[in-house]
Amino acid sequence: MNPLPKRLRKEPLIEVLWQLQFQGNQGVGDLLSGILFSQLKKEHPQIEWRRLAAADIPAPIAQSDPNLRFAPKMLMEAPHTPFIWQIGNRVLTLNCCKPYVGWDRFKEAVLALTHIVEDSGLLPNPQRHSLRYIDFLQGELAANLSALKLSLRLGDFDINGDIQLRLEIPDGEYRHVVQVATPMPLNLPGENSTGTIIDLETLPANAPADCEALRAQLDHLHDHLKSLFFRQVLTEATIQKLEPEY
Repeated sequence: MNPLPKRLRKEPLIEVLWQLQFQGNQGVGDLLSGILFSQLKKEHPQIEWRRLAAADIPAPIAQSDPNLRFAPKMLMEAPHTPFIWQIGNRVLTLNCCKPYVGWDRFKEAVLALTHIVEDSGLLPNPQRHSLRYIDFLQGELAANLSALKLSLRLGDFDINGDIQLRLEIPDGEYRHVVQVATPMPLNLPGENSTGTIIDLETLPANAPADCEALRAQLDHLHDHLKSLFFRQVLTEATIQKLEPEY
């Protein structure tokens, strides 16, 4: 089996997220926000926080709507760091937008976050955690679906574009959620384009027993997700056009 690239010189990655979902009592998100802010301020003295739109939704409504139940209510960010922290009553995320800092540094930030959560004593065992990579192909690689190992057919119709697709794929002790959408706009600071979004999320098939088990799964999540992207999603021709380094 061919080795996986260590990186792509023409990096299509636009965002990486680690998410933890947990069962919490009403108000636990507010308590965790204060603890997290206090701990992060030690390393990031200029960290700031702001309320998100979900914070203004009444709790009974958010609780009853599956689309709102795990919506973050608070966002924290600091200058000179690529990370963004978000928290709600049942969710905690670490985001890293473009440019990506690499797995080793991102994993280190996730580990630090899990220790803060664990030491707070506010949470029972985690329910679900996942690693998610969002890539954006543009130009000739987004002209149709030929850049991907994806074939779609409906009856007599070959489908080669204008899609929004979501799949859930079992992979041994893990599970992948694959979303592909094209054409889609991309609006980043100094960059506006249209292309193909590849949104890959990998999570354990079963909830980790505790935070220690969760931490032990992180490298496995990353390895499964990376293998999915390079061996099952992108064609070899696409990988070469993105200029891989081994």
